[in-house]
Amino acid sequence: MDVFLRMLTLAVALMTMSSVTCATDLAHPSPLTDEEWESIREHAVLLDKVTFIPSLLPVIMKHRDAIGLSNGQKSAFRDWRKKNYQRMVDIMNEVIELRIALSKAALDPSVDNGKLISQQQEILQRQGELLHIRLSCRKIVVNTFSPEQWSSFAFVLEEYPNLAGLMR
Repeated sequence: MDVFLRMLTLAVALMTMSSVTCATDLAHPSPLTDEEWESIREHAVLLDKVTFIPSLLPVIMKHRDAIGLSNGQKSAFRDWRKKNYQRMVDIMNEVIELRIALSKAALDPSVDNGKLISQQQEILQRQGELLHIRLSCRKIVVNTFSPEQWSSFAFVLEEYPNLAGLMR
């Protein structure tokens, strides 16, 4: 059973890494199409599995008209994406790689507990970096959404079963 779980974990990690590395080029200055936002959202769902704060920006931007984002809000989100998205993806890839390394080391009898603790601390440090990046996006939402936009956003989230319970 342990071998099966290790293989399953490795397969999921490899699929996630390959999906993450082929993410849409977000460096271009023009707004993304709905199809490009959907692609990013699909990648974000996979990335959410390695952090504790969901990736809501792709959902917000896909439904920007329904939520009623102002031009200033759209611009702020696009600027945030340009500044932070690639770094966030890079750190998430590092977390995946570090988790795989930790899993392998944990099964190696020659590795002592101190090494495993050190590896886990490195993972936690990277996850802390991710948290800071994601909270900077959250700050834009919290500081700029009107009560009407929160209501619209809650309605939009109902389309996403994995996120729907967040607004309850």
